[in-house]
Amino acid sequence: MAADVVKVVDQGMEITTDRLLDAPNGNQPQWIDMGTGATPAADADTVLETPGGEARTVGVMTQELTSVADDTLQVVGEIVEADGGAAITECGLFTHLTSTTGFLYLRATFDPINLLDGNSIEFTIQVKYDQG
Repeated sequence: MAADVVKVVDQGMEITTDRLLDAPNGNQPQWIDMGTGATPAADADTVLETPGGEARTVGVMTQELTSVADDTLQVVGEIVEADGGAAITECGLFTHLTSTTGFLYLRATFDPINLLDGNSIEFTIQVKYDQG
């Protein structure tokens, strides 16, 4: 007997990104935060390891083509360093402006990006939905 095959089809990936863009109750993962935590992202993360003192910024959400139409959610936003300077090593996408009401959707860690007070960083975060 052949194994069952379950697959999210091309249009299914488009539906997924559509739903994220139009999530009810303001639950779109569009709020970007940054920090200085260095521990790699883990499945159980709920916050950034070491968030900076800056407020989260709302990003611009779009659907992009990576492999097929609208298979990628992209969020672009800029944060200005206002905490005296820092080596930024993590960022996250949240569903709300504040940590008391928002949920972490995505967390990423990366090599340090050194910012002086008043410098800004523009994050382009892409989440690709794949059939693999």
